[in-house]
Amino acid sequence: MNFPPLLTDETIRVPRSPDAGSFAAACREEKEEKDIDRGKIVKYCNSLYVFIRKISGRRAVMRILAAVLLLGISVAAPFTGWGSDPPPAVAVNTASAPAVPPSATVAPSEQEAGSPVPAAVPSRLPSDPPVSISAPPSEKAPDRVLSPGEVDLQVTKNLGDDAEAEKEEAEGMGEDFFANASREVEKGKGGVFAGITSPIDKFIRYFQTRGRGRFELYLSRSGKYVGMMQEILSRYGLPEDLVYVALIESGFSTKAYSVAKAAGPWQFISATGRRYGLRIDWWADERRDAEKSTHAAASYLRDLYGMFESWPLATAAYNAGEGKIQRAVTRYKSDEFSELIRHRYLKQETKDYVPKMLAALTIAKDPDKYGFDNVAYEAPLDLRTVTVPGGTDLAAVARLLEVPVESIRDWNPELRRFCTPPNRERYDLRLSVDAARLAEERMEEIRTEAKITFLEHKVRKGETLRALADRYKTAAPVLKELNGLKRDSLRRTARLVIPVTGLAEAEAVPGTEVSPDRLSMAHMRVEERTRKSRIRSMHRPEPGAPVMVRKGDTLARLAKRHGVRVKELASANGLKPGSKLKAGARLVLPAAFTAKKRGVAQSAGPKRAMRYKVHRGDTLDQIARVYGVTVDRLAERNRLKKGEPLRQGVVLVIPLES
Repeated sequence: MNFPPLLTDETIRVPRSPDAGSFAAACREEKEEKDIDRGKIVKYCNSLYVFIRKISGRRAVMRILAAVLLLGISVAAPFTGWGSDPPPAVAVNTASAPAVPPSATVAPSEQEAGSPVPAAVPSRLPSDPPVSISAPPSEKAPDRVLSPGEVDLQVTKNLGDDAEAEKEEAEGMGEDFFANASREVEKGKGGVFAGITSPIDKFIRYFQTRGRGRFELYLSRSGKYVGMMQEILSRYGLPEDLVYVALIESGFSTKAYSVAKAAGPWQFISATGRRYGLRIDWWADERRDAEKSTHAAASYLRDLYGMFESWPLATAAYNAGEGKIQRAVTRYKSDEFSELIRHRYLKQETKDYVPKMLAALTIAKDPDKYGFDNVAYEAPLDLRTVTVPGGTDLAAVARLLEVPVESIRDWNPELRRFCTPPNRERYDLRLSVDAARLAEERMEEIRTEAKITFLEHKVRKGETLRALADRYKTAAPVLKELNGLKRDSLRRTARLVIPVTGLAEAEAVPGTEVSPDRLSMAHMRVEERTRKSRIRSMHRPEPGAPVMVRKGDTLARLAKRHGVRVKELASANGLKPGSKLKAGARLVLPAAFTAKKRGVAQSAGPKRAMRYKVHRGDTLDQIARVYGVTVDRLAERNRLKKGEPLRQGVVLVIPLES
C-alpha cells in the first residue's frame, strides 16, 4: 500500500472573509445588550418578589407561584422585545453599498458618500410583509428606509452565507488536515507568530516558551533514535515524519511509564504491545526496546491507516484507541477529523494530539527558524548484537568486558532484572562496537562464568540475607528482589531462590535446582499481582492447637484458612456455624482434622503449604508442574476435578513437602 505523505502543498486553507468576523462581533454586542436588558428585568422582578413575599406572609404556595411567574418573565422578556427600546430605522443603499452585517462598524475610508452606518439590530423583530430590496443593475436605487421585516430577511441571508462559508472551510480542512494545517503554519498568516490563530501555532508558541526546557531535552534525545526509527518506518512504507509521534508520546525516552501503564518510547500498553509481538514478563519488557517497539508501532500505524484511510484519524486513534475513534466516526457520521473535534465526545487530549504532533514536527525539521539553534543533539546509537545464553549475569558480563554494568543496562533498557531472561534459551544482547568485539573473543568465558543457575535454599537457624549473599557470591538486594522480601530478616525454614553464577557454583552448598519455566511463571506472577505479598509459607497448626481470632475473622474464614470444615470448627469450640467471633478469642482446631482424613499419607515431618491466586489462562497441570506437585494431589487438596477449568481469582492451596 502506498501511503500519502504527511506534509504536502496541495491544499491551502482559505482565510475567512472579514465580513464573517464583523458579523460575529455584531452578534456579541447584541448579546451583551440583551444581557443588560435581562439584568434590569431581573432586578425589577427581585424587588417585586420581596414585596409579594411580605404581603403573602407564610403562604408558601403563593410565594412559589410568584417566584415561578417572575422567573418566566425574566427569561422570556429579552426574547420578546419587552423592556427594550424599539429598533431604530436603518438606511441602506442597496445598489452601491456592499452588504454589511448588523452592528458592524465600517471604516470611514470604506463608506460611500451618503451611506449611513447601519446600527445594531435585534435578532428577532415582528414579521412584516416581504418587500423586494433589489434594484435593476442599470439604475442606481435611491436610499430608502428598510422596514424591520426587511432587515430581518437581510440578517438571515447574511447568516446563511456565513454558515455556508464555514461549512466549505471545514470541508477543506477535513480533506487533508495535515497539508492544510502545516501549510497554514508555513504561511504564518502575515508572519509565523503574527496572530496566533491555529492550534499548531498555539503549540509552537508553547514549545518556545513554557515548554521550552522540556522540548529542548526531547530534541537533544531525538538524535539518538530518529535515524534508526525513520529507517524502520520507511521499510514499512510509512511517512518518516511519523517518528515525531514518539516525541509527543515519550520525548524519545525508553524509560517512560505513564499512569495508564503504557511504557517505552511509543507508549504501548501491555495488551497492544503483546498483540504486535512484544514480549512482556518479569524479566524483560520489550516495549522499552527502541528498535523492537518501533517495528511494533509501524505495524500498528499501518493497520490504523488501513482502518481509517486518514492520517489525522489514524494518529488520533494511536492516542485514544481505534475503538474510540471508530465510535466517534459512527456517532457523527463523519470521517473527517475537523468535524469530530467539534463535538465533546473526544477528550481534549486527543483533539490536541494531532496539532501538537504537527507543531513538534514543524520545529524539529527547522529548529533554527524557531529559535532552537543551540540544541546539543545526542550521537546516534551505534550498537552491535551479541547472542548470549538465557540467564546470563549482566554484572559478570560487564566485568569480563571491562565496561560499567550501567552501560549494559542503558544499551538494553528492556532488561528489568540483573540477568538476561532465564526462560529463553538465548538472548541478543546489544553492546558497543568495542565491547561486542571483546565479547566475541571471550564468549566461552561468558558462557561458563556468567551463566546463572537458580537454586532453592532452605533457610536455617541463624542465617541472614547478607550471609547468604556472601556465601553464594551475589548481592543481598538481588536476593531480596528475586524473592519479594520486604525485610532483611529471614524466617526459619523459608525457601529462597538463589542465583548462582558459574564462578560461585563450585563453592555453593548443593540445593534443589529451579527450572527456568518455574522461575518464569512463579516470579512473573509474583511481581505483577502480589510479589510483595501473597505467596508466603506457613506451617499448619497441630490438631488441638489454639488459634487466635483477629479482627474481622469469621468461622468460615478461619475454616478456609486452616483447611477444615465450618461445622467441624464450630463443633470443636461449642459454637453454631453462624456464630460471631470476638477479636482476641482463642479457638481450638478440631482434632479430627488429620492428614489421613484428607487422604494424604502421614509423614514424620510437618506439612508445608503455599497459596496461589489463579490468573487468567492458568490450568491445574501448569500450576502443578511449576510447584513440583502432582495434578491429582493438587486437585484433591482443593476439592477440584481433573480437567475442571479454574476460575480467575480463586486462591489454591498448594501442598509441598517441608
